[in-house]
Amino acid sequence: MHWIILIGDENFNMSNIKSIKHYGCVECYDVTSIEGRYCVNFGEDHIFYDYDEAIDDYNEDELNKIPYSKPHFVTMTYTSKSCVRNVLQQDNFPTDIYIDNDCGLILPIEKFVQQGMPLDIDDMLKGKR
Repeated sequence: MHWIILIGDENFNMSNIKSIKHYGCVECYDVTSIEGRYCVNFGEDHIFYDYDEAIDDYNEDELNKIPYSKPHFVTMTYTSKSCVRNVLQQDNFPTDIYIDNDCGLILPIEKFVQQGMPLDIDDMLKGKR
């Protein structure tokens, strides 16, 4: 599984995620065995969302890329790059967030989409060729 981190202001939380209609999904549900986890099931593919009010793994340079004084984080763990790319481009997906691809790139979602949604280091290297 792979992940990216969605970063929003102090009002960003799981309610924002749960309000999204995930086009093409089979079902959405809270995972009872893992507190705070929400699953979007697309059949063979899944996206799991995990809320974290604060993540301590950010250094000062990374925090400077985030414009929120009290950022909230949702880890988006996925099984399919194409599935997560489709979700990020939905017309009802939050637009006032930043994406951290966990490979050194932290961008507003619109710039992340414009750059081809590099979800991992391989995608980032392809963009440099």
